[in-house]
Amino acid sequence: MNELNKRILTAIVLAAGAIYWMFYTDKDLFNIITLVVGILAVIELFAMIQLPSAILYIVTLAIPSLFWLWSPETIPVIFPLLVPSIFWMVIYVVVMRHNSSAEVFTRFVYAQWMTMLLMLFCYTLITTHALTHGVVFLSGAILGVWAADIGAYFVGKSFGKTKLCPSISPGKSIEGFLGGLVLGTLVAASFWLNMLGMDMTKAIILAVVLVLVSVAGDLGESALKRAVGVKDSGKTLPGHGGILDRIDALLPSIPVVAMLWLSIA
Repeated sequence: MNELNKRILTAIVLAAGAIYWMFYTDKDLFNIITLVVGILAVIELFAMIQLPSAILYIVTLAIPSLFWLWSPETIPVIFPLLVPSIFWMVIYVVVMRHNSSAEVFTRFVYAQWMTMLLMLFCYTLITTHALTHGVVFLSGAILGVWAADIGAYFVGKSFGKTKLCPSISPGKSIEGFLGGLVLGTLVAASFWLNMLGMDMTKAIILAVVLVLVSVAGDLGESALKRAVGVKDSGKTLPGHGGILDRIDALLPSIPVVAMLWLSIA
């Protein structure tokens, strides 16, 4: 099977799984699946970065996260975000006290940054999904990001000439970025207008912010991969790389637009 067919088949399976996860799971199952995906992404992250004693980092993430999952109404979000971060810093100092370097510390900072984004992403999904109309809003946001990715790919492939960020992601072009911005904005705004009855101006503003932040997330993960010298974050998804390669654009964009939506709703 060639690479394009693998990519298409994996995309179909992912889309079917996403529909089931978003629309056909109850609260507990949705939360569990979300957290499992988050932890798998963290495992993939540490495998990619290749930090010493990675299992310790993963355990300190999983325990507070699972504890929070069962009591999200009574435990502030600061618990699953701050506690692992403190643990990681202590572990880093203990493990690397005799053998540290600038490169290892840089990788550690990358790990901290990405894991915090992953935790915030999971938290936003869980809390927003439980809200009235939350499922519909999240569906529009995810569709908008996917549409922006598709638009950028095909427009960039057909018309891309001017590089967007050649030092980070040589394959991305300004033309592709604009194509993705237009398509992603149209899809997300149209979905929210029709399914939520959202005001047009609000829908367009939210959709534009969604796409712009998603591009930043995509480029951020590209910068990380370039820094550690890998092409893909993993090999979990045939034709697509790893889990992080599929959700990198969602990591910052979903929390940002969900916060804005709740602010202006």
